[in-house]
Amino acid sequence: MRDERLIVSRLVTEMMNFFFSMGAKNISASVAKLEDRYQVTLESDYAGSPMGKIREMTRLLRMPRAREMEEYSWSLSGDVSSGQEIYLVGILTDEVSVEHDEEAGRVKIVLTRLFL
Repeated sequence: MRDERLIVSRLVTEMMNFFFSMGAKNISASVAKLEDRYQVTLESDYAGSPMGKIREMTRLLRMPRAREMEEYSWSLSGDVSSGQEIYLVGILTDEVSVEHDEEAGRVKIVLTRLFL
């Protein structure tokens, strides 16, 4: 499998592209390398009322990690995200937490990728 740092970088890129597609103006991302995992935290605002898009994103992010498909899935991911590549983030992560504050128009996502 590719270098873990490159995978984590791609996860952040895919999520930022998704947020931009939702009209985000302020996105923050942090990455922590812990003893047995990488933990990626992203927070973003959004424009409009994208409840359907947020529900679909949450569903796709919660797909189980597919270690056997990681190398193949990596090659499918393009440089520009249309929002459909979010499922790749789901199959490359072990745990996902999504907090959505509709009133404030903000989403917080925590992605965890365990080391092999």
